[in-house]
Amino acid sequence: MKDFLATFLIVLIFCYFFLFFGGVIVLENIFAGLVFVALVISILITLYIRQETKIEELEARIKNLETKSEAKEANGDF
Repeated sequence: MKDFLATFLIVLIFCYFFLFFGGVIVLENIFAGLVFVALVISILITLYIRQETKIEELEARIKNLETKSEAKEANGDF
């Protein structure tokens, strides 16, 4: 949740600058559009970060299993 809030705040600031410099023409209510766009982008970024973390954990588990397997093969255990 902490990562999501940090991501949401950063995206909210970027969206604010986008809307300030011309995006207001696209959306009539600046604050509703700002929060909605920031929310959508934050959700996507948070999902991507979580996926990356899970992939790194799986890589560590695979490496650990390979190390154990190599040690068993070196000892003659199958």
